[in-house]
Amino acid sequence: MFLIEKNSFLLHLDDAPLSSRYFWKFFKKKVKLPKHENSISPDNLKKMVTDIGRGQKVNIIRVTYDGTPEDRPVSVKIVDVRDEYFTGKVINVERSIKQAENDSVIYVKGGGGAIDFYYEDGDIVSIEVDIDQSVIETRNVQEVKEILEALDVNEDIIVSYYDDSEGGVINGVGVLLEKDMETLDFKVKFSKINEIKLNTPREIILNLNNDKIVDLEIVL
Repeated sequence: MFLIEKNSFLLHLDDAPLSSRYFWKFFKKKVKLPKHENSISPDNLKKMVTDIGRGQKVNIIRVTYDGTPEDRPVSVKIVDVRDEYFTGKVINVERSIKQAENDSVIYVKGGGGAIDFYYEDGDIVSIEVDIDQSVIETRNVQEVKEILEALDVNEDIIVSYYDDSEGGVINGVGVLLEKDMETLDFKVKFSKINEIKLNTPREIILNLNNDKIVDLEIVL
């Protein structure tokens, strides 16, 4: 038996209720989620993540505390792969946009940050490369080039492109300010991004060859 002294008050832990005596043990021990019968085995999960590789965006479905799969997947960009776990940066483009608009924004639904996924936890039932990645691989640069050529400066347009820094697709609504069909550069002033109206319009220069333009169209 040992004593804790606080403000000259002595508390005998052996005399404390169970909930108090085991309070510290609760925080010392990692709480493991229940394994689901369809969970991916540690070896298979490690192989899948290694094959997918760093820099890829994936959607992960885990099990909840009652052992059932989550309703919605968490989207992460794999930033590190290790022997015991892999680390994913949570993708939330809308969160980043809102934080850029207002530094006081602390919480936006969907969260952010990074998560370490341990293979042995057995709490992952599904991990798939995000559909954005598939769309990017099949994009038609020549088709987008023809659309850009047909557009006039100062027209209202919608541009969809994959932002590597954010790890997600940006859907911007704005005005075409400039275009150069020789270099394939074009400048757009966005007033809205991913359905979020910007306090201050944002100008950005894109290139059809260097940037992953998924779609380009005129606002009707």
